[in-house]
Amino acid sequence: MKINIGIAQVNSTVGALSENRKKICNFWKELDENSHLVVFPELALTGYPPEDLLLQKDFLDETLYQLEELKKFSRNLNSVAIIGLPFFDGFSLFNSAVVIKQGNTLGIYHKHYLPNYSVFDEKRYFFPGDTPVILELNFCKIGISICEDIWHPEGLERLYALSGAEILLNINASPYYTGKSEFKLNFLKARAEDNLAYLVYVNLTGAQDELVFDGRSFVISPDGSILAKGKVFEEDAFVITLNTNHIKNLRLLDPRLRETPFYSSQNEPPCFPFVQNLKIEDPRNLPEFKGKISEEPGFEEEIYKALITGLKDYFFKNGFRKAVLGLSGGIDSSLTACIAVDALGAENVLAIFMPSEFTSRESYEDARELAKNLNINLIELPITQVFNSYKILFKEKLGYEDFSVADENIQARIRANFLFYLSNKEGYLVLSTSNKSESATGYTTIYGDMAGGFAPIKDVYKTLVYKLARYRNSVNPVIPERIFKKPPTAELKPGQRDQDVLPPYEVLDEILRLYLEEGKGMEEIAERIGDKGVVEKVLKMIRKAEYKRKQAPIGTKITKRAFGKDWRMPVTNAFVEKL
Repeated sequence: MKINIGIAQVNSTVGALSENRKKICNFWKELDENSHLVVFPELALTGYPPEDLLLQKDFLDETLYQLEELKKFSRNLNSVAIIGLPFFDGFSLFNSAVVIKQGNTLGIYHKHYLPNYSVFDEKRYFFPGDTPVILELNFCKIGISICEDIWHPEGLERLYALSGAEILLNINASPYYTGKSEFKLNFLKARAEDNLAYLVYVNLTGAQDELVFDGRSFVISPDGSILAKGKVFEEDAFVITLNTNHIKNLRLLDPRLRETPFYSSQNEPPCFPFVQNLKIEDPRNLPEFKGKISEEPGFEEEIYKALITGLKDYFFKNGFRKAVLGLSGGIDSSLTACIAVDALGAENVLAIFMPSEFTSRESYEDARELAKNLNINLIELPITQVFNSYKILFKEKLGYEDFSVADENIQARIRANFLFYLSNKEGYLVLSTSNKSESATGYTTIYGDMAGGFAPIKDVYKTLVYKLARYRNSVNPVIPERIFKKPPTAELKPGQRDQDVLPPYEVLDEILRLYLEEGKGMEEIAERIGDKGVVEKVLKMIRKAEYKRKQAPIGTKITKRAFGKDWRMPVTNAFVEKL
């Protein structure tokens, strides 16, 4: 018993229902000739996550209309398709996988387990399903599930295996963060091995606001081997032939499934007493296809691709024509400029150099050299005259003569005003160059350097900024070497250095990682770092800067816990961690 499965790893745009439907049709048509079954990701028709669009009846009505258009399109195709979309039955809304063949809806699977943690809010919108669905196509049994369903042990996959399914099919819109793909792959290998079944995992690619999806759809054999893997951060389509004849032999030789009936410890009836079976035949004798295994990027390359994808999709899906950023001659703006050029093209990036009386000659030279290397237009707009006019006004009207942090911050805000003037005048997207280390500690100016329409390196620690910049230079050395070597500085007053206020970035970023991503307490972090005073200072800075982060632009999430959907701390917060 053989079956050809076509995997369509698509980049959907939230709300672009007609365009998404056309894309699904194009991929389906491309794969139809060589596939018995074509599979699309979770909510492929609407994009993920549609959030409160799901509360608008017009949106749900249009989704239903586009589903009917898909069914009309399928009349001239031979293959079955499984497509992710929201399904409203007039009373309850479900996150669903619809099975379509030649103009007909053969069945609908509703997602059972709805995630409501990290970036997910599915219980806000969807009602959980309670009926498993097995598609029996050419005598191959395929158990259908959606994303979170597969993360629950002894759940649907075990039921499907006990019901005779040789293939476990899981469609996804699984957001990316560093390290997730390896963990996910190892976890799902175990799922395939434990259930003695093939596992087909189809994932969304592209970006939606702060989330980025890495694709990486894959097929795993019952022994845990990778048979196929899709491209990373790219749309992809491929066909793989699965031979299920040997699955029954494997299950005869391995008694684990027979010895673990789907009952609770109290011997209650099965959790899911009814399984919907869909029987379909496709008599075509199709050629066999071995799965392709796409190349895996290295650590820095993978993150860099994620950042490119996040900016590129935000830019083009929202219809911007050009991006503008302040280029200071420092490492953060240099990396941001590289990402912008690689994502958008040099012709769509404008850099503004805005020197003050505190700007060094080296910064000007480095910014100019970088712009030349990237082939982007660099405009110099000095802020000194505007800054002096502020100082005169404040002295005359308010009596302020001393130089303080307020005078530092107003320089950053003048620069932001210049950038937003161009944004207002020309419709450009302002790119913030602030990184995660700065936003975590508040070492950034609200309405100043942290201001923007999008923040490409918002979730990138400072130490990682340097690593990514080194990676980019290994591809093509565009960032001047001096930028890597000079001490980080905002250049808002004479002799200023970041380390005058912050601990060394290697220490700071480790504290931030332990606190933000691993959820460690102050005492445990202090034991790891070895300096209680530094840890106490950093955590206090994090707490005080919450009001700034609430007003920051969105940016691409690349860590396990990013500021944004992942981080929902109150601004008014009297709790203080104690050692």
